[in-house]
Amino acid sequence: MLGLFEYKLDGNGDAFSLDIKMDSVSAKALARVDRYINWSDVLKLTENDPEAAKAAERLHTVLQHLGQ
Repeated sequence: MLGLFEYKLDGNGDAFSLDIKMDSVSAKALARVDRYINWSDVLKLTENDPEAAKAAERLHTVLQHLGQ
């Protein structure tokens, strides 16, 4: 199905699970979004919040892998 993007977030306490289902069109579009985000600015904005900085780095990695 064109444009498929579904997600499910399950969690309890400190443990969460994120399940994302999408088609290749959506995956390629998300990978392109990565090019428009200035990650150095994001990391500067999160320098006083190490958890947010780590989450931003992980998101960047995921988006790069979608583009492969």
